[in-house]
Parts: sequence; C-alpha cells; structure tokens
Amino acid sequence: MSPTTKKVLRRAAPIVFYVLLALFLFLYVRSVDWGQLAGIRWNWWWVAVATAISLGFRYWGVGIWFFLLRRLGATGLQGSGVALTFVYAKSWMGRYIPGAATWIIGKVYFASKHGVSRARLGVSGLLEGALQIAATLALALVLLLIDPRTHELDPWIIVLMVIAFVGCVVCLVPKVFVFLISTALRILRRPPLDADVAPNLGTVLGGAGLYVAGAVLSGTAYYFITLAVYPGLDVRDAAFVIGAASMASAISMLAVFAPGGLGVREGVQALLLGLVMPVPIALVVVVVTRVWSLAVDALFLLTAAVPTWFARRRHEDEVGPADVEPAPGH
Repeated sequence: MSPTTKKVLRRAAPIVFYVLLALFLFLYVRSVDWGQLAGIRWNWWWVAVATAISLGFRYWGVGIWFFLLRRLGATGLQGSGVALTFVYAKSWMGRYIPGAATWIIGKVYFASKHGVSRARLGVSGLLEGALQIAATLALALVLLLIDPRTHELDPWIIVLMVIAFVGCVVCLVPKVFVFLISTALRILRRPPLDADVAPNLGTVLGGAGLYVAGAVLSGTAYYFITLAVYPGLDVRDAAFVIGAASMASAISMLAVFAPGGLGVREGVQALLLGLVMPVPIALVVVVVTRVWSLAVDALFLLTAAVPTWFARRRHEDEVGPADVEPAPGH
C-alpha cells in the first residue's frame, strides 16, 4: 500500500466512524417504541441515582483500560489521562455500530495518536472485551442460579449461558489467548505478537476482578432505573434484577451483529424480568432502560469531552504570541 493511500485512509477513517455512528444512532432511536413511555410516573430520585452509578461504571471502565495498558507495558499514558478518557468515551459509542471490532478499532486508532503502542492497544481491547463478557456472565450466573425462579426457564437457556461462560474463561487462559491472537495475525498476514505484549495470569485475574466489581455497579444502576419505573419492586428482588441486567448485557456483547445489542438485550431482559413483575411492566422497563442507557452514554461522552476543551484552551493561552517565531524580515 502506497504512502498516499495510507494517508487518505487515515484521514477517511474518523469520518467513516462518525458517519456510521450517526446512522446507527438514528436507527437505534427510531426503533424505540416511544408510545410505551407515555403516562409513566417516574421517580426522578431513583433515575438520578441510577444515572450517577451508571456514569461511574463507565469511568470505572476507563480505569480498567489504563490498568490493562500499564500491565501490558504501554508507555505514553502519563499526562494523557484527559485525552485518553475522551478516546475511550468516543470508542464506547462505537458499540452502536454493528461488529464488536468497532469499539476496539476506535481505541486503537484514536489512542495511537497520543503515542500509545498500537499492538498494546489491540491486545488490551481484545482482553477487555473477553474479560467484560466473562465477568458479567459469572456474576449473572451466580445471582440467577441461586434464585429458584430461574429454574422456570427452559433448561437449554441455562445450558447455553454456562457454555458461553466456559468458552470465555477458556479464551482468557493466557496461552490460549495468545494462540488465538497469533492465529488471527497469521491469517491477516500481520507481524507476530511480541512476547512482552502478551498478558500474564496476574493481568487476567486482576482485570477479571475489576470487571466483576464493574458488573455489580452496572447491575445496581439497572436495579434503580427499574425501581424508578416500577416502585412495587421488592428489595429482595434486587439480586435477581442485577443478575438479569448482567445476563442481558453479556449476551448483547456476544451478539456482535446487533448495534448496541439492539433486540438481543431487550429480549433477554424481558424474559427474565417477566419472572419478577407483570410482563407488560417488564416490557416498559425494557424500553426505558434502552433510552436511559443511550442517554447515559451521551452524558459520558459529554463529561469526557468537556475537560479536553479546557485543556485545549489552556494550551492555547500558554502558547501566546511571544512563543511564535517572527516571520523573516520582521
């Protein structure tokens, strides 16, 4: 590939990303049954609590990303926290574009401009995805299987949940993880993975523990947003709702063909929530959580972007006319 072609592709990549994001966000919003939201009596205090917790979960994800990058030997992170947080937030929105790779590719493309190794960004992105799915599935299985109401489901559904979890765990074994990446690189005719980029068991276990805590945060936020719509929800059902939200989240991440897990997340949620509340209310909760989740993602993007604006303005103030070399002849 010629240097000119590479330059054109580099310039076109962010444009394509933003155009696709706008398109699929439009389709995502258009798919919402807004009529089901009419007449809902919100408890706005619970909405506020849920939003704060959910926003915290997203920043927790930024912290895990930094943890994995450092464990993989990435440099260039010092002093770039604000910029890389914005990179993460932009890439997080890429989940609304079909194909799980968009979230990873977005971080590789945008973060590499801040001096972070592309190889480490790629490995950390794949590791993040696998860890998040495995940790979320683990929490969901524990919380759902200890509840006798889950036994009302078709046994095959539970079997598939367990198979998905076991598959993720096997893929996270360091030697297996490196083998899968190396195989993909050979197929794509890319240079082999350097030994110092491969994760060790400590990195995997540390990341898994952090993501389990993150899954608890995320599930708790879903419990409170459910409570905002259905105040009759018993506090004893909190664990089940957290488990249902975690399972829906994990399965939607596995459904790489669906933008933002659209349809898959809602189907799993409706199936499980229907066991603890009337089905019509469960369907309303599904619509509410879809709209609310998108709103929190937009808030995350905004709160991550604002500090970059101040940082840019501060930099422009520091680089004043005195720092500019005079033109020849002056």
